[in-house]
Amino acid sequence: MNKFFTKILILLASLFWFHSGVDAAEILQVTSSSVLLIGDHNRTYTVKLACTEITPDLEEESLKWLKKQLPRHTKVNLKPKGSVNGVLVAKVIPFDSEIDITEKYINEGLATNKC
Repeated sequence: MNKFFTKILILLASLFWFHSGVDAAEILQVTSSSVLLIGDHNRTYTVKLACTEITPDLEEESLKWLKKQLPRHTKVNLKPKGSVNGVLVAKVIPFDSEIDITEKYINEGLATNKC
């Protein structure tokens, strides 16, 4: 019976070890009010926020707001919508939220939905 529990513990420990080795995408840099540099410890991606249009007069305020919402190392989920000139266009959803950042942007009055 003791050997059985030992085997179960080893199995559970190995499953946890393999699972913990998976790294999520995280924010490396907010480069503009609608463009992010995102990494997953294997690669880095330039990501443009999907469906987001920022007017030039709100650019500075929008950039400050986005940096506050997505500080460096924030874990995010990406929902790709396509690409433009080699840049991934995606919805970006922070792990601590179910709402994508574009929807929050629009609710703050800092962006308009262009989809």
